[in-house]
Amino acid sequence: MKFYRTYYIDTLGKRSSEVIAVEHESDIFGILKERNLSLIDYKQINRLKRNSLNTVDLIIFTRQLSSMIDAGVSIIKGINIITESTTNTFAKKTYKNISQEIQRGNSLSNAMTKQGTAFPDILINMVSAGEIGGTLEKSLNLMSSHFEKEQRLINKIKSASTYPIILAVISVAVVLLLMTFVLPTITKMFDPEAVPPLTRFVMGISDFIINYWYFIIAFFVILITGTKFLLTIPTIKRSFDHMLLKLPIIGKLNRTIYSARCARSFASLYLSGIQTLEMISSTARILNNTYIESLFDEMMLKVSQGELISKAIEDMKIFDPMLSSMINVGEETGTLGDILVKTADYFDGEAENALQKMVSLIEPIMLVFMGVIIGVIIVSVIQPMFGMYDQIGG
Repeated sequence: MKFYRTYYIDTLGKRSSEVIAVEHESDIFGILKERNLSLIDYKQINRLKRNSLNTVDLIIFTRQLSSMIDAGVSIIKGINIITESTTNTFAKKTYKNISQEIQRGNSLSNAMTKQGTAFPDILINMVSAGEIGGTLEKSLNLMSSHFEKEQRLINKIKSASTYPIILAVISVAVVLLLMTFVLPTITKMFDPEAVPPLTRFVMGISDFIINYWYFIIAFFVILITGTKFLLTIPTIKRSFDHMLLKLPIIGKLNRTIYSARCARSFASLYLSGIQTLEMISSTARILNNTYIESLFDEMMLKVSQGELISKAIEDMKIFDPMLSSMINVGEETGTLGDILVKTADYFDGEAENALQKMVSLIEPIMLVFMGVIIGVIIVSVIQPMFGMYDQIGG
């Protein structure tokens, strides 16, 4: 599938632009002609990467379309109903494009593929398998459950990270308040040449924050922008993703989360009859970790040569060891689908427990760190005050 940015004029003489996905360049003319549009120019572009449906939209789309197909509603009518009910502009446009593609004779999976990265590969593969096997509503229902569990995990991560973020913001605000308002007011009475080294050091930091705050802001802007740019470089992004798996505490949590996602993806695809290599390929792309994705390429090679999935996953040394063990049990007993579902549920619970443990550990660390900083500020104020009292007493 190739993607082209087209420029055309409609029947009212209005000039517009649209991205079209086609197998062959010559198909562009036919598609625009069917819509009574006059082509002006076009150029090939890379596959769209900016816009994609969020998890909530995917849940609604798969759940509603599955229910309507099961009730005997045609796919086109079902998609039109979903289009009218959504308030998301991008989702509405995407659904309208799908409806038009189906009316041209394309299958639902093919129409979804032509929407760039609006839909994840795992959903497109599941829809394709459902169309071939005549179980489209079942595949859509499986995917709705898949996305619901994924959204539940995302919500847990957000909920667990909210308190540490709030605590960090409050800590920074308190320190800035002390350094820019409280400390300068108190230290005005001190002789800069007679204060202890600690007080002089803290006063220097306070003066720098007050007089050169724009340098600090510029530093953080450059740091954030530079980091984002560096992470667009494949080798650096791969190293960064690898580091996230090796960090103490956070690394174990990430491995647990990736284990849950891997098991859930395997379960959904396997139960829908997706071939093993396609199952592995689709799973690699939804984990959102370039380092793991590179390991999945080697895993696909091993499995294609006859190695068991469990052994290939074990050799990766990334996922929780229980994942490979449970998959091995499923392979030996012929119940891989059921085992994967249970394993995914288990890791979901483990991820939640790990998140709670991480929050319970971060909270006292941040409180101690904040206490140390505030303590240093207080000591830097008290030291010269005691010196003044000694001079008065002497």
